Amino acid sequence: MGLVYAEIELISGEDLVLQRKGYINEGEIKRERVTALIDTGAYMLA
Repeated sequence: MGLVYAEIELISGEDLVLQRKGYINEGEIKRERVTALIDTGAYMLA
């Protein structure tokens, strides 16, 4: 078996709440795209 990678986007949960309440604009939400090695036996992301 080979290694499995996935591109995922991490988003600040706090910023999502602030945006929904109107304190910040959608463009101000902190986001980061990363390539991660996947553990195919896991069922949760930690």
